[in-house]
Amino acid sequence: MTRSDVNLKYVRGGSGETPVILLHGWPQRWTSWRKVMPRLMKDFDVIAVDLRGIGDSDKPPAGYEKKTMAADLLALMGELELDRAHIVAHDIGAMIAFAFAYQWPDRARSITLIDAPMPGTEIFETIRTHPVCWHFAFHAAPEVPEALTRGREEYYYDHFMNSVGEIDEQEIIDTIHTYSDPETATAGFNLYRSFAQDVEDNKEFMQETLKVPVLGLNGGKNFNFPFLVDSLSPFVESVEGKVLDAGHWIPDTNPEELVGELMPFLSKH
Repeated sequence: MTRSDVNLKYVRGGSGETPVILLHGWPQRWTSWRKVMPRLMKDFDVIAVDLRGIGDSDKPPAGYEKKTMAADLLALMGELELDRAHIVAHDIGAMIAFAFAYQWPDRARSITLIDAPMPGTEIFETIRTHPVCWHFAFHAAPEVPEALTRGREEYYYDHFMNSVGEIDEQEIIDTIHTYSDPETATAGFNLYRSFAQDVEDNKEFMQETLKVPVLGLNGGKNFNFPFLVDSLSPFVESVEGKVLDAGHWIPDTNPEELVGELMPFLSKH
């Protein structure tokens, strides 16, 4: 997909007419949906994307604010001639989906946010200081994460991914391969370095009520309460959700329950 300043890698398939766009989080790429995509393809037109800076997408030095990355998604929809789409997003991808829905609510049929607090909410400030999210501050530091992880990618990504939930070994192998590229690694850390701006952008967005339907799903093995539903209810007209039997890597470790929640939600919107 080409726009003025960035090319995005995407993979598309499915027999349905209604589009569903899948956005990955950190430190993953579009392949993190490998267990979910085939299940959705039976009923939907499914598009999985490598975010700006990641995998086979372009890696510009700037533009990792979620407001900006949401514009990448809008450009993708324009390129594919999609008027409206469901957006299903995990981790930092969920922050992009949230920014998209606020900026272009008429283009989103719904958004599904999976296991990530939205910057600008009270729960974001609580979770970012929790021990399980130690990496938020580390990744935001200038140059330090690159200096300490370069050449030690296998140890770092294996340790991190196993520390927040069970995950398939193939996902770890894919992550090590993808993020051993220095430009991709820096792009990934830039996602965290932009959080301060994301907080300010979302606080401005949330002065208005979001009318796009929201499904909020989180894994119960790290935070066993529906933090997405609780934190977004004051700002969202229609939000529903559930705590799933999983750690953080829900699309990988519990795709059955995830798809079981997605199908009725997507079908009614």
